Amino acid sequence: MKKILLSGFIALSLLFTTTSCDSDDDDRETVITATDLPQTASTFITTYFPNATYQVIKKQDKPDADGSIYDVYLTNDFEIDFDANGNWIDIDGNHQAIPVELIPEKISIYITTNYPNQFVTSIDNEKTFIEVELSNNLELVFDLQGNFIRIDK
Repeated sequence: MKKILLSGFIALSLLFTTTSCDSDDDDRETVITATDLPQTASTFITTYFPNATYQVIKKQDKPDADGSIYDVYLTNDFEIDFDANGNWIDIDGNHQAIPVELIPEKISIYITTNYPNQFVTSIDNEKTFIEVELSNNLELVFDLQGNFIRIDK
């Protein structure tokens, strides 16, 4: 009988522990309009994606680890994350080519030289490195100066 009570107590303790650690309340996001985006982000979108319109724009209550706070989804299937000042952090083309002018020149030269038949489909401007994904799904990591570091696994 003691084993049954002890097992029941442990099961209830685990249940309460896991539900009390739920972090959904910490990551709240709200849908906003284009007028609520920082001007820098709006200008970026109209400059590099002039034919796309906004599908959904979400603002998080607190930034992600990479600093992004705005998630912008465009009708051309591009997803762009911006920080609180409207600077882009991530651009995901969903298997479409990222505009070449958004790729740092040194990285673009490296890719053209070493992967001539590929194009960049995603670029992440992290705090300490830049990661690009190529059309063959290969992920390359560069330092902030555009020097190749490694192929990401």
